[in-house]
Amino acid sequence: MKINSILLAASSGLVLVSLAACSALQPAAVPQPAPSAQVQPGTGIQYYFVTNKLLLPTTQAQVDAYALNIDGDSGGTGDNLFGRLLTLLTNAAPGLEPQSTLDGAVAEGKLVTLHVVKADDPLNDTTVSWSIVQGQESQAAPAFNGSDEFKVDSAVPVNAPIVGTLTAGHFSGGPGAARVRIFLFNQAVDVNLIGLRLEADVSAQGCANGKLGGGLTVEEFRSKLLPAVAEGLSQVIEANPTAAQILLQAFDSNSDAKISVDELEKNPALMLAASPDLDLLDASGSFNPGQDGKKDAYSVAMGFTCVPAIFDAVGE
Repeated sequence: MKINSILLAASSGLVLVSLAACSALQPAAVPQPAPSAQVQPGTGIQYYFVTNKLLLPTTQAQVDAYALNIDGDSGGTGDNLFGRLLTLLTNAAPGLEPQSTLDGAVAEGKLVTLHVVKADDPLNDTTVSWSIVQGQESQAAPAFNGSDEFKVDSAVPVNAPIVGTLTAGHFSGGPGAARVRIFLFNQAVDVNLIGLRLEADVSAQGCANGKLGGGLTVEEFRSKLLPAVAEGLSQVIEANPTAAQILLQAFDSNSDAKISVDELEKNPALMLAASPDLDLLDASGSFNPGQDGKKDAYSVAMGFTCVPAIFDAVGE
């Protein structure tokens, strides 16, 4: 007698069922969906993923690769001003390594970004929803092999799903809005992206070639991202005397051996990248791109990949 175990999807979660069958009559094993894929006849699919790689644009090639047309202009121009800022900074300060600190936060389970993708068809569908969900910090480093179990952070506001389409397994969705967490120079930074757009190749095994981009209001950019950058530069100055000399010469305009947000905003080399590039809001403050001609947001775009995960999404 041979015992095989398969995973069945149920509305309450994943149920492990053992089936006994005579080994002589046992057919060849049929590959089962990854743990993240819940499949029910007539109801389509639900994929449960976790980000295993979040990619910051720190080179011009990455800036262009991750850029998305956030404001939806007719020319289809890719937007990624945040990437240009990081590229300028990393070129000016070789000791500044935002990607390595971000990699560490993901690998250690400090940054847990979960995804729920719902569709009627796994390859082609015109009404697909993609939800970005903030997870709690994990107790141990994730394996990222589909067996990891996570808990949703109930203290974080629930993001509305991003609506889009699947074409030959490629998701394209937006505009939408979401609160997204990144680690920038060892600091958790929560930002609210508007005009959010998302693209990725999706299957039961995870997602590849992911791109996530949206706009940050002037207030959020100056109160959250720039302070994190300034703090990151200060850490490099304290830890690396050689880099400190270069950084202070480039950015310390008042010669006080520190780099402030104000100095970053007014630095000639960074001025273009520290000025808003998108018109996403109308005069009333509502999301309505290109209506009043006023640049009121900064474009932010990153890359990502994800793998299957196990968790209970809010409302399920």
